[in-house]
Order: sequence, then C-alpha cells, then structure tokens
Amino acid sequence: MVHHCGIPDGGLCWGRSARRRQWSFLLPGTVANETRSHSGRSDSPSPGILAEVNGSSVRIRPLASHHDYDACVALQREVWGAEYDDAVPASLLQVVRHIGGLVLGAFSADRELLGFVFGLTGVKDEKIVHWSHALGVRESARNLGLGRLLKEYQRAELVRRGIASVYWTFDPLIAKNAHFNLNRLGARVVEYVPDMYGTTKSPLHHGLATDRFVVVCSTTPAPAGARRSTAAKSPDALILSNTTPPPEVLFPGVARLPRAISIEVPTDFAQVLVASPTTAAAWHSAVRRHFQWALRNHYAVTGLDRDPLTSRSFYTLELQSAAK
Repeated sequence: MVHHCGIPDGGLCWGRSARRRQWSFLLPGTVANETRSHSGRSDSPSPGILAEVNGSSVRIRPLASHHDYDACVALQREVWGAEYDDAVPASLLQVVRHIGGLVLGAFSADRELLGFVFGLTGVKDEKIVHWSHALGVRESARNLGLGRLLKEYQRAELVRRGIASVYWTFDPLIAKNAHFNLNRLGARVVEYVPDMYGTTKSPLHHGLATDRFVVVCSTTPAPAGARRSTAAKSPDALILSNTTPPPEVLFPGVARLPRAISIEVPTDFAQVLVASPTTAAAWHSAVRRHFQWALRNHYAVTGLDRDPLTSRSFYTLELQSAAK
C-alpha cells in the first residue's frame, strides 16, 4: 500500500483472491519520561505495539535510529521505483519527530522494516492538524493488513496528542486505495487537486499528471458499518464514465441536478495502463472532468462500490441538501 500515489495493500476484502489476514494486538506500548503538550497530552510517541500478523510477530513503533531512517529511504525507493526523486530524506525523517511529526514503522521479528507511515503536524484553519504524507509497504509484505495497522496506530497516537483531524492524499484512479481510505478508514473527500505533485519519475505515477483527492479523517474512529455507500442503491443515480459526455453537456443550465450520481473508475487501473495507455489517459481525463464538475456543484463523495456481478467500480456521490 502506498500514499500519496500507487497501489494499496490489497488484503482488505477487495476481490476473492487476496489472502485472508489475521492479526491481533498483543502488547500495547507504555509511555514514560514524556513531555506534555499545551493540552496536557504527550508530544512524544509511545514505544509501540506488538501485533501478531498471520502467525508472525510485527512491531509497530516510531523510527528511532540512523539505521531506521536509512532503511525507510531505501524502502521508499523500493516501493516508488529506483528513479523516484521525491523520497523523504533521512535527515528530514529524523527532524520531524522533534517538532510533532510522526514516522512510524512496521518491523518484522528480525527487525526488517516492512512498511512505514510519515506525516507532519501543522496548522490549518487555525486548528492543529496532521498531514499524513506517505505510506508504503514492502511488496513481499502486502495483503497482510500492515497498511491498516500503521494507520490505526497513527490515529491512536494522534488522539493521544489531542489532534482531532488527519489529512492525506490518494490517486482517485486506484479503486483499491479508494475502498481502503473511504470505506475502511472513513475518510472524507474535501478537494480534487489536478497534478498535485507534478510529473515524477516513479513508475507508480504512470507518466500521467498526479491528480489527487485531498481527504480528511477524524482521529476518532467511526462506528463499525457507519461508512456505507447509498448512491449506488438509488435507481436514479446517473453513471458518469470515460465514454459519457461531460456533465456540462448533460446538464446545460439545468436548475435541478440529480440527487445521486456514480463516477466509474477502472477496477484495476494498472492493468488498463498496460493494455492501452491511450484508454488509461482517457480515463484520467474523464475522471478529472467529472469530479471537478461534481465537487463544484456541491456533490459529496459517499464511498466506493464494486458491483459483484460485473466487477465494475463506482464512486458514489450525493447532492448536498443546500444545493438540492
């Protein structure tokens, strides 16, 4: 799994071929000799937790040594490609932990770094928030739920520090990523940004403009089952895909917009890219056009649905009450 780009950890009940993951927390970390924030909560990360993942022990903990930081830089290049020139350097990984940032790793029993999550803490709209910039899992350790373990530990640590919201980005064209972020983590789309990171050399970016969703998530977990798409169940939901006309053509000057719409994305965009780069570029252009129109017209993204019969994937959106 990766943010802010690429393919997610696939073991999240997406499709039938993924290995069944089993994990449980064994030993919560304890905190000692820590500093306190203005809210009375600790600003120093806890020592971590020990989890059992498919019969093997994995420790989730902050990166804490030069060896850890160097291993994280190497893992970034492994995940995003050897020519990726936007890796977070070891010096910055070390500095951020001194000013409220988080750099967490998932380590095997023999201390190999299997995955990491990196983020910065700052101010947005006069509130202290966290920006989760990058998350990556080694290919050999994917489909085990490590991405979710890292995100849940990150969220728990932010709660402990009194930080209520965490932001991050992901590629709208990667359906598995959308499923994980929207359906599993309960993130909410707040913005669509065209070419957010510019053109990069990472093969995960497909040579296309790095369009991204900016999402926000409460650090307080939503009740189980609270995040469920409803637009796909509406008989009047309009489907927008790479072959439909632009919404501006479908609704020229229409006073009343449909209550629900669905925006289709490829279930496996990487496969589409290999089969036909031209088709992939058409999807990229259509998805950008549809979402920019939808968000401009006050639609909210409610989730990502996959049709079990056709295996087609759809974002579900609903018109907000003020715009109805």
